[in-house]
Amino acid sequence: MSDKYIHRLLAASPVLETLGLMLKGKPERVHVCSQSLRCLLLGLSKVEEFTVVDAPLLERIIFFKPPYGGTDCVRFKIASAPKLRVIGYLHARIHKLQIGNIIIKPDTIASPCTLVPSVKILAVKVNFVVFGEVKMLASFLRCFPSVGTLHIESVPQDPSVAAHEPTREHHARFWQEASPVESLRSHIRSLFIHKFRGDQNEFEFLKYVAMNARELRALLVVSPDEKIALALADEVNEMANKLDHPRFQPWIARGFLEAPRVRNALIYAKVPFLSVDDPFRW
Repeated sequence: MSDKYIHRLLAASPVLETLGLMLKGKPERVHVCSQSLRCLLLGLSKVEEFTVVDAPLLERIIFFKPPYGGTDCVRFKIASAPKLRVIGYLHARIHKLQIGNIIIKPDTIASPCTLVPSVKILAVKVNFVVFGEVKMLASFLRCFPSVGTLHIESVPQDPSVAAHEPTREHHARFWQEASPVESLRSHIRSLFIHKFRGDQNEFEFLKYVAMNARELRALLVVSPDEKIALALADEVNEMANKLDHPRFQPWIARGFLEAPRVRNALIYAKVPFLSVDDPFRW
């Protein structure tokens, strides 16, 4: 399959609303233009670049299979998708996000050229052990200032990634010194933490959330083990209660049981149904 074939397919399908692409290596670069497309379901393996060139009705982009191997990355470019509401899971290591002409990096400062204000639901995968991914998470959050629902999946250490990472004190200092994130400060009402393990670096992020989330109403710790989910939720509440800074809104962390296989099946089953507001929620 070539990029030209995909272009001809979309040009010949003027009422197509949902498109699923499973690409492995070919074509290396994909460009999507569609006046009707509302949902993209993407499996990108060994694809160098995927660009949404012009999709005026596109509402959601779902990644359902990460590239194989420890070093494969995909440059994901958003040129024009003014109605985009849902995107995920962006992977802090794998996806090299580009908005317009600007590549988003761990130290990217938010500006009008790096913002996608239409997005309301964002899902991100991050390894909290890897400092570069933690910084990338902060940059991702700054790109989507109007997000109201945030899903974070804490992924385990990849064996191919170097284990020589900064200490937890370094992570704590990063979040203490991090500039404000507009979505977290003014819009996020629901935060889902998937596969939370209770590592100190995860808690440093949650401290930042507790100190800055003015509109947060619900923080949900999601785990395949109910006892672990409830215990971790209690730890989050204890952590938040010990902070000197009062919470802006009264919220408590709650634990939820989630079967990973059932969750994945539900996500992909719900994606085409645009009436389902949040495809990442069970």
